[in-house]
Amino acid sequence: MFKRISGYRQEISFTQELVCSKESKSGIPVVRATWLLSAVVVSLLFLSAPAHGQRKSDIGFMVAVPWYKGDLSPFMPQATLTPPAIGPFFRYNFNMRNALRAHAVFYTLNGSGEIFGNRQVEFQSSFVDLGLDFEFNWWPYKAGFRKSKYAPYVSAGLGYSVNYAGESKSHLYIPFGGGVKLNFGRRLSGGAEISVRKSLSDLIDGEINAGGEEVHTPIGNNDWYMFTGVFLSYKIFNYREECPTYD
Repeated sequence: MFKRISGYRQEISFTQELVCSKESKSGIPVVRATWLLSAVVVSLLFLSAPAHGQRKSDIGFMVAVPWYKGDLSPFMPQATLTPPAIGPFFRYNFNMRNALRAHAVFYTLNGSGEIFGNRQVEFQSSFVDLGLDFEFNWWPYKAGFRKSKYAPYVSAGLGYSVNYAGESKSHLYIPFGGGVKLNFGRRLSGGAEISVRKSLSDLIDGEINAGGEEVHTPIGNNDWYMFTGVFLSYKIFNYREECPTYD
C-alpha cells in the first residue's frame, strides 16, 4: 500500500517536472501573455454587461506616440516614434455626457541626457498601462447617432503601469487629458486624444532627482509621460432597436 502511494507520488513529481521543463523551454514572451490577458479582460467586460448595457458600450483600439519627461529631459519631452503605443479599450457610456473607459496600452519610453556631475545617461523601458478613465463630453455625444457628429471631451482617472522590459519600475499614475470624438457611421467612430500621465514614481528613467537634492521643479520631481494619438471604436448593439434612432 505505502509502496504504491510512493510510486504514485514519484510519477506525479516526474510529470510536474516534465511540464515545467516544457513550459520553460517554450519561453512564452511576457508581452504575448500580457496581450492575451488584456484581450480577455476587454472581452469579459463587454460580455459581462447586460444586453441594455452592451447597447451603451463600444470597444476600440488606439495608436499613439509616447513622450517622456523626467530627470534626463526636464524641460522638453522626448518622443519614442518606434514602436508606437498601441492597445485596446472598452468604453461604457452612462449617457450623452459621461462615460467610463478601461484601457490597456503597450508602450516604450526612451530618453537620454546629461545629469548632475556631467554624466551622460540613457534608458529604454517597455510597459503596459492598465487603467480607468472617466470621460466628460462638453457637448452631448452618442456613438452612432447622426445628430451628434462630434464632441470635445476631457478625461481623468487612475492606473497602474507594469514594467516588463528594461530597468525601470512599475508605478501608479494619474492620467488626465482631452480630445475629440467623431462619428463615422452607425457603428464606427473615432477621434484624437492627448493624455498626460503623472507618475507617482521617480524611477521610470532609473534616476532619482538627478539634478541634486536641492533641485525642485514646479510640477514635482516625479517622472511624467504622455500619449498623443488617434483611436477607432466599434459599437456593438441591437441593430433593429438602435437603427431608428440613428435616422
